[in-house]
Amino acid sequence: MRKIVNRQDCDFVYDKPIEYNADIGGATLLVFHQGEMGFASFIAGMGLIGEGKPVCKMFSKLHKVGAFNQAPEPTYPEWRLFETYNVDGRRFFILRITHACPLPDSENGDHVWLYTYPIVRDIVMELNQYGVDEMIYLTSNMLESVGSFAPNEYITVGSDDVALFDYVNHEDDITTMSGETSLGRQIILAAPSWPFASIFKNFCTNDIRGVWIAIGGKTQGDFIDTDTGYSLLRYCKDVLGLNYSKSKVEEYIGVLRDYEHMTAPFNLDRAMADHDSGMHG
Repeated sequence: MRKIVNRQDCDFVYDKPIEYNADIGGATLLVFHQGEMGFASFIAGMGLIGEGKPVCKMFSKLHKVGAFNQAPEPTYPEWRLFETYNVDGRRFFILRITHACPLPDSENGDHVWLYTYPIVRDIVMELNQYGVDEMIYLTSNMLESVGSFAPNEYITVGSDDVALFDYVNHEDDITTMSGETSLGRQIILAAPSWPFASIFKNFCTNDIRGVWIAIGGKTQGDFIDTDTGYSLLRYCKDVLGLNYSKSKVEEYIGVLRDYEHMTAPFNLDRAMADHDSGMHG
């Protein structure tokens, strides 16, 4: 039976209740934003989801949803939560952010926190009951994509590597999968990565196991950053023990390739609906 939970700013729709047994232990929330520049986290996240179906759909009046849709295969307005397990039997909830408040052109138009905080707060509060005690946000080092940055002041991450920022222990050096450290340098974190980490750190009521932002390198100028997508997948497989669908990764890269040279504005949800009728809402 469908279960609907109404929180302050976000509504949660479960086609069937999520089972939770405290004896099983904790769970990890793995988050990615599908529309991020280069689509690396989209490639990784969709590979991890594979053929999985959402266990929860999240709706909010604060979602940045356009006024127009398309029949007969409309795109969906909600964020979607999936469930999987790693090789050790630990539960992972994978949150696919289908859209987010656009990053501002200037501080005067910066409303990202206003539209992000309430939704993320409700998500963390809702998932507390399922033993979620860890959050990992998959992203890429977007600073490198702008073409001009100070390499002596900011971290550069190789396209075949992933930097790990511990949001609980800020003072620790940022390290990478290959064992390199940041040497005291900084990295720019774009929303919604750091709001997710900050809100999870403060609103998770379980004993926190960790809060991490996993930052893949960015290949400058590439519409599709497949190298970073695969490096994020290696991190998920080698470090987190998660399996992924190679066929789905190749399939979704193909979808992106089909739209790479379009002159019209690109809409990933529209592309997904056109590609797979099972993806529409």
